[in-house]
Amino acid sequence: MRTPREMILPKPGGFRAVIASSDFRRIWLAQVASQLADKFLMFSLLILTYSISRTSLHGAILFLAYTLPSVFLSPLAGVYADRHDKKRLMFATNLIRGVLILLIPLSRYTPYFHSVTWHLLVITFLFSAVGQIFAPAEAAAIPFIVSREELMTATSLFTSTVFLTLLIAVPVSTLAVRFLGTDSPYWIGTLLFFLAAWQVALLRTKLQARGTLEHAPEPDILFELREGLHSIARRPMVRFAVIQLSLTITVVFSVFVLAPQYMSTVLHLRPTDVYLFLLPAVVGMLAAASYLGQWGRHYSRGRLLIGGLLSGGLTLILIAAVPMLLRHFAPQLLLAFPAVFGFIGGVAFGVLFIPAFTVLQERTEAELRGRIFGAMFTVVNAAVALPILLAGGLADLLGVTRVILGMGLLLIAAGALSIVAGRRSPLGPPELVDV
Repeated sequence: MRTPREMILPKPGGFRAVIASSDFRRIWLAQVASQLADKFLMFSLLILTYSISRTSLHGAILFLAYTLPSVFLSPLAGVYADRHDKKRLMFATNLIRGVLILLIPLSRYTPYFHSVTWHLLVITFLFSAVGQIFAPAEAAAIPFIVSREELMTATSLFTSTVFLTLLIAVPVSTLAVRFLGTDSPYWIGTLLFFLAAWQVALLRTKLQARGTLEHAPEPDILFELREGLHSIARRPMVRFAVIQLSLTITVVFSVFVLAPQYMSTVLHLRPTDVYLFLLPAVVGMLAAASYLGQWGRHYSRGRLLIGGLLSGGLTLILIAAVPMLLRHFAPQLLLAFPAVFGFIGGVAFGVLFIPAFTVLQERTEAELRGRIFGAMFTVVNAAVALPILLAGGLADLLGVTRVILGMGLLLIAAGALSIVAGRRSPLGPPELVDV
């Protein structure tokens, strides 16, 4: 029971409040270690696969082996995570992934595997399949550890970690291969997964929803998936968040696919100079996550969701139009353009992603949360193929700036439609909607 002092005085917010929880620190450190290990594996495997096959096709097949399990297994993994202790699931999946990575350097002691890549595809597929259980279990575990008021802050920190580990892992894995040997990233990745498993083992919070029985009768998977979808459909804010996340992911992957062509044909730089956009964008996303983590709880979730759509759309329109204007009126500013608009784009897409993810955590029951996140991770990975097939083809036919402009207009149209729809059912503060 809360004391009179706790009822009168506001609860301290920000990152310090969530970090003060020992269990949150442990699950966050587990996320840091597992994310670094995951990125180490993928970038190092792409290098190893190319060094063996000398073709990009094998790298594409490897990437397919990594993404396919998520498309088919994420919803089922979400249901499984709902019905079992998430602590045990996270511990076991980290341990298994560490062992699977260990098979890669061990296989190189057999000369046969020096000239083939099929075993790398099998290991990658199994690694990704196991990871599909970990992802929804981890996402659904956060609300068990932090309070409702701290969810935005916790989500911001976890989102920041995803981008930060990506930023760190890419150069570090490359440096490890160059200076410590081809197999070094896999040994490091194994140790990181074992570290993540150890941190999960130290958790004291019970991460299993009430009424969920570990040895329950055989579940009807399709029924439970339909139940999760129904939970999304009957809640406007949750439905809005799912649609926005799907749209955001599609646009982000499209921009990533178009970035080399944009750097070459629009800014007249080398395609490999895409890091000039990427690094400031990561900083911008971290800035958005930091601000929302400290102050986001004071804003209406609905206004943040709509504001994210509008700001993201406007940013894409400016990225498409401004270089042409600068080339005619201020060409000397073109060098600074990637850094400035990379940062602005990172902030805009941080505002798009974080509130939507927070709404999913706030507005879903503990018993359904895992399967909802499982469905979301399916959307994340299924969305990869669409930008590659459509955005790339349309950019070749119509030009990259027109495609980016079209995506910006799409986001603004989505925001405008949301405003119109909200007039009949206003998107107010979280405590007043979908209760």
